[in-house]
Amino acid sequence: MLDDNNHNNRYKKNLELSGINPSKKLGQNFIFDKNILNKITSLINPDACDLVIEIGPGLGGLSEALLNNNVKKILLVEKDRQFTQLLNALKSKYPDQIDIIFEDAINFNFDIENYKNITIISNLPYNVATKILTTLINAHYSTNKLKNMVLMFQKEVAQRITANYSDKHYGRLSIISQYLYQCNVEFDLNPAVFYPKPMVDSSIVSFKSLEKKSGPDIKILESITRAAFSQRRKKIRTSLKNIISETDLAERLNIDVNLRAEQLSVNEYLKISEYLEKLS
Repeated sequence: MLDDNNHNNRYKKNLELSGINPSKKLGQNFIFDKNILNKITSLINPDACDLVIEIGPGLGGLSEALLNNNVKKILLVEKDRQFTQLLNALKSKYPDQIDIIFEDAINFNFDIENYKNITIISNLPYNVATKILTTLINAHYSTNKLKNMVLMFQKEVAQRITANYSDKHYGRLSIISQYLYQCNVEFDLNPAVFYPKPMVDSSIVSFKSLEKKSGPDIKILESITRAAFSQRRKKIRTSLKNIISETDLAERLNIDVNLRAEQLSVNEYLKISEYLEKLS
């Protein structure tokens, strides 16, 4: 217990000494508890990837836990330059294992040369978590490189990502995520483990890439799900009428046109997308 207290105090002191103020605008909430950091990093198999990219490393607590978990190479992608000094100090401690890029992850090019099996890890800021996730999913669709991800979300968002059809949380995010990944909630985190303390519970979600031989263009899938879920309570014969005919849905694809958006499975959305892609 003493070691954990020392660890917590060290990072809190780093905040004070470095004059760092957690940014509400950037959704910064830090985890100091070494046991929790180790629990998160234990979800990564260092031997199953050739690079780990951590988005928003901040103080470097999770980064150091990754290195202690025998991760060989880490790329830190940080938007907030107030962490420059702390992260450079961490790099000087592990010069051969850490690289740092100061850039917004939403604009970052994840197609990194010479790396084919990349793991992403992040305590994502709540306010941009879904936007970053869709960026990562699209990057994986394009590159087939982001084989595994361990990401933290607001609990409600985690439920949306992992929901099955007919579940009240099921929606566009569920379908887009589950098109390319097996998604599982690994464990929840109480607000008390963060500083500053958020108003909501959080969940750690794992994403394991599915081995797909083929599939529809993800942009078509995004377009169809956008249309379906923007009129969630309407039957798909109505919500999708400007995209696909009722006859095609019923007779060619054998899909019940009286179902609502949340009643169609991921595979049914993929079937519609593939059909429309062939027509285009």
